[in-house]
Amino acid sequence: MNPSRTDAKKDQVAGNVKETFGNVVGNEHYQAEGKAQHGAGEVQETAANVSGYVEGLANQVSGAVKEAYNSLTGNTTEQMGDKVQKNKGEAQKNINDKLL
Repeated sequence: MNPSRTDAKKDQVAGNVKETFGNVVGNEHYQAEGKAQHGAGEVQETAANVSGYVEGLANQVSGAVKEAYNSLTGNTTEQMGDKVQKNKGEAQKNINDKLL
């Protein structure tokens, strides 16, 4: 299963709500459960960011290799598409790098 930033944020918010509820009513079980759920959400968010970074890096490298090959073989049509893939991967990697 791919880590999801959306699911991660839901777990973080739900965990905060449970923890706050536990604090208000003095229920240690809800406090602990909330902290655990919030922590799980943070871990999942980090995993999603790392996954996005790696996917971007793979696109960047794949595009660069294909671009170089097509440049050597004179296939300019494919070379342009590969350059787009490389740039897309670089952008995706940079976005996820900022989130890490």
